[in-house]
Amino acid sequence: MLQIFNSVKGGNYDMGVILSAAFLVAVGVLMVYSTSSIYSLEMYGNANYFLIRHSIYLGIGLISMLFLMHIDYRFLRKFVYPAYFFGLLLLIIVLIPGVGKEVGGARRWLDLGFFTFQPSEVAKYILVFYLAHSLTKKRDKLDNFVVGFASHVLVAGVYVLLVLLEPDFGSATIMMTVLFSMLFIGDVKMRYLVPVGVISGIFLVIAVITKGYRMNRVTSFMDPWQDPLGSGYQAIQSFIAFALGGVYGTGLGDSSQKLFFLPQAHTDFIFSIIGEELGFIGIALVIAGFAVLFIRSLRVSLRAPDLFGCYLVFGCILLIAIQAGINMAVAVGLFPTKGLTLPFISYGGSSLIVCLSAIGIILNVSRSGAR
Repeated sequence: MLQIFNSVKGGNYDMGVILSAAFLVAVGVLMVYSTSSIYSLEMYGNANYFLIRHSIYLGIGLISMLFLMHIDYRFLRKFVYPAYFFGLLLLIIVLIPGVGKEVGGARRWLDLGFFTFQPSEVAKYILVFYLAHSLTKKRDKLDNFVVGFASHVLVAGVYVLLVLLEPDFGSATIMMTVLFSMLFIGDVKMRYLVPVGVISGIFLVIAVITKGYRMNRVTSFMDPWQDPLGSGYQAIQSFIAFALGGVYGTGLGDSSQKLFFLPQAHTDFIFSIIGEELGFIGIALVIAGFAVLFIRSLRVSLRAPDLFGCYLVFGCILLIAIQAGINMAVAVGLFPTKGLTLPFISYGGSSLIVCLSAIGIILNVSRSGAR
């Protein structure tokens, strides 16, 4: 971290983005150890197993962030089409039986031996990269239905379809939300966005009701006590964690819910353990960290020297904000369970690395906008 702060001096990077991201990363390291140490000891005989791996992912993410901070983001446009097809290749490869790693009926991971990652995490940001480039390039043709609207929906739709086949409904929903948000700020006509947006919404509803496990998540979300030991178990245990935490929390490391009561305590439901150990104050600080990061990044987007930089930063921070919002909403029972990590904080190599890479791009644009 010292290397990063030294490189920032005199660089006109947005300090609000740096400090808020650093705070969230620090909370992540602390809470990954707190939530995973007992589980790590039980499963692997080493209390530091997940902490060590998380630290390695963090190191890779920081290197990627530093790299992207110092390369002119406009130069990256030369690689937009190779990047898109690379993301497409990853999403296809992960679906191949025996190649993609299957966990819990979903084939979302590629296992490289030393590292397991989710292609959908990378694909989300590649899609933002492509849309930022295309919306800038076609700025004068966005009134045209085929060029300004249909072409973007088609290109994004290929990614969304492949992600749904994994299946990863949460990531597919995020991709669709980011697509329509970027088309909206890109000034694509509302007469195109509204009808297709409604149709997409209907399609997503059909995707829920035609899959039993997704429908179970919805029904358990509406009444988790209907099946307290089955589909409603995670939600109920999460509620208990928040109730135990109260205002001030039980104390760092003193969670009882992480003692095998709350599944995925170090990944999907780490926010619940924050609520238990650090209380409402800890939750408020984490939300404030994301709020500062979002607001400062929007400021960077508005001050970007060109449209490409504006769209790129907007898409990156929107991805982070949506995923963080959904994760926290699931933990407090406002959304059905989605299987999404909390950016910067949850254990998960793919998410941490790509989120830090996105911060590198945001800082790059912030420096260019400050000149």
